[in-house]
Amino acid sequence: SGCKNSMNKLSLMPDHDQLFFSLSPDEAITQSGPLAAEYVVELWRPCLSSLRPHGLAVMPFTIWSAFHYLGLFANRGYCILLIRQGNKIAHRSCVFPGYFRFPFMGPLDLQIGDTWTHEAHRGRGLAGHALQAAVRASQLPGRTFWYLCETGNRPSIRVAEKAGFKLRGSGSRTRRFGLRLLGTFKLDSAPTAIQTAANLSGACADS
Repeated sequence: SGCKNSMNKLSLMPDHDQLFFSLSPDEAITQSGPLAAEYVVELWRPCLSSLRPHGLAVMPFTIWSAFHYLGLFANRGYCILLIRQGNKIAHRSCVFPGYFRFPFMGPLDLQIGDTWTHEAHRGRGLAGHALQAAVRASQLPGRTFWYLCETGNRPSIRVAEKAGFKLRGSGSRTRRFGLRLLGTFKLDSAPTAIQTAANLSGACADS
C-alpha cells in the first residue's frame, strides 16, 4: 500500500531506528489549547525529601535523582512533568540533561523523554501539552530542547512536530559491552531526505 511504501522512507540507513527532533533557542514552542478541567499539571523537581514524584515507582526514578545529586547530568535541569486526574497519573514526561548516553547534547540542553500516557487517557492531547509545558518551564537563553522517538512511532512524531520541533536527523542506539542500556544514541544523518510519519497523514488511514 501507499502507507507501507512511505514508511519505508523513514530511515535512510538500515540500522537507523531513531529520529532526532529539536527546538533551538531561536525557535518558539507552539502553544496548545487548555487541558480539560479534570486534569491538573504538576512540575516535579528532585529534593532530598522527595527523590521521586508521588505515584511513580522507586526504580528508575530514584536513579535519575541520584544522577542529579551526584552531578552525572550535564546541568541541573532534571524534572518530571506530570498530568494527574485526581490522585492518578494520566501522563508523565521526563526532562533529562545530557549524560554519557546522549553525546550530541550541549551542556545546557535538555531532552524530553521517557514519556508515557495511561491507555485510558490517550488521544486527548496530554503528551503534546506536557511537552509544551516542560519547555516553557525550563527555557533558558541558549538552551536547545531535544525529543527522540523511533522511526515508526507516528503519534510521537506528530506530538513533536505540532509543538514546533524540527527534525534534525536520524540515527541509532549503540551497544556497550553488548548492552543497549549502556549504549549511546548516535545522531548520524541530516534530515534532508527523511520523510517523517507526520507527513504521511494523507496516506495512512490510522494517522
